[in-house]
Amino acid sequence: MANFKIKKGFDVKVIGKPKTTVEEYTSQQLFAVYPSEFEGLKPRLKVKAGDTVKRGDVLFENKKNEKMVFRSPCCGSIKAVNLGARRFPVEILIERAAEEKSITFETYTRDSVGQLSREQVVDHLLNSGLWPLIKQRPFNKIADPDADPKAVFINAANSAPFQADFSVVLKGDEEAFQVGINALAKLTAGKVHLCKSVGSDIPDFGNAESHTFAGKHPSGNTSVHINRISPILPGDTVYTITAQDVVLIGKLLTTGELPRTKIIALAGPAVKEEFRQYYKVQIGASLEELLNKSLEGDEVRVINGNVLWGEKVSADTCVPFYGSEFFALEEDRSRHLMGWTMPGLFQYSSHRVNLSSVMGLGHEWKLGTNMHGSHRAMVVTGWMDKYQPLNIMTDFLIRAALAHDTDEMIQLGILETDPEDFALASFVDPHKTDVCGIIKRGLNEIEEEGI
Repeated sequence: MANFKIKKGFDVKVIGKPKTTVEEYTSQQLFAVYPSEFEGLKPRLKVKAGDTVKRGDVLFENKKNEKMVFRSPCCGSIKAVNLGARRFPVEILIERAAEEKSITFETYTRDSVGQLSREQVVDHLLNSGLWPLIKQRPFNKIADPDADPKAVFINAANSAPFQADFSVVLKGDEEAFQVGINALAKLTAGKVHLCKSVGSDIPDFGNAESHTFAGKHPSGNTSVHINRISPILPGDTVYTITAQDVVLIGKLLTTGELPRTKIIALAGPAVKEEFRQYYKVQIGASLEELLNKSLEGDEVRVINGNVLWGEKVSADTCVPFYGSEFFALEEDRSRHLMGWTMPGLFQYSSHRVNLSSVMGLGHEWKLGTNMHGSHRAMVVTGWMDKYQPLNIMTDFLIRAALAHDTDEMIQLGILETDPEDFALASFVDPHKTDVCGIIKRGLNEIEEEGI
């Protein structure tokens, strides 16, 4: 066991922290699956509107690997298959039936999982539809089943604002988590690393090497864990997975059925205080009723993720395949006359340029979506590197990405990163640069060219 202290970083002071109570929210009739969640996927539909499906029936498969299938989270009828650009299926809506029929799979115990071969574990996860829970570095895409990862990293840390606390999620599912770890241990000849936040109430588990990380955000990011424990070298492959997804794999193996529920955190300044807590929800189920009664404000942005990193979703969204938290904040479109010349007594800033930085930086703020300025020419100030714990020169990496210089990007260490690692850089950048988008385009260019 190793303990790491991350010195660089920044914690965003925002109100809306969720209580650690868990409320059950599992009686929904509308379900959805979003093929657009799976980056790089080329889906081949196996159903059409009007079809009847059992819980666990195949909805679509990956054209690139037909063994990789995606299954229905409920029993019912296909209400609609909504297509996007180039007829890409972006949403499959399912109306739940009164009587449930399920597809079942083989069951295992923690000991019998240890007797399986790597090929058996891979085939079981591919066939059940849970393999996409495992991501791969570099590029943070769905893991290649044929790859030979040097290690598996399980992220149970939570340094981002109101990221779901795994010590809350884990309660009662310790056995399933251990079974999931045992299965992941079969995927690599190296180690399984369990990364936790310092002070978290998460015990140690067999077949996994535990590590604790202390410090400000992004101490909980997977890239930081990999960098400190087993840095990615040229030609290396690493598997990554979030801790709650390990529980889902464990439940599949022990019950022989697709996991029915997972726990999400609902937080943020636009969430009514009494609704800021954890919810046990059905995977794929509609959240419209919950969000409609829990949000406050004339115009609210809901994010599948946190205030720094995530994807904007609508208020009628369903529980996605990825993600364990939803963050809501108001769409702030207000304009401030000569705002940059004012002392900034009531304006939040990560830099000590406002009076609020001196007088009230310690308290929490009701933040909105207002960027307080527009994009402007980028000047190399070094401010972004001040909060970057990875050994990366962020300003120069951005310049290389903008110039489409893939060789320089690789030399500057982009393969060790994920766009999420630059969310904090975008937040503190006075030039309002979309650093995450620039890094994402750079990684896509490198992947297309091949390394």
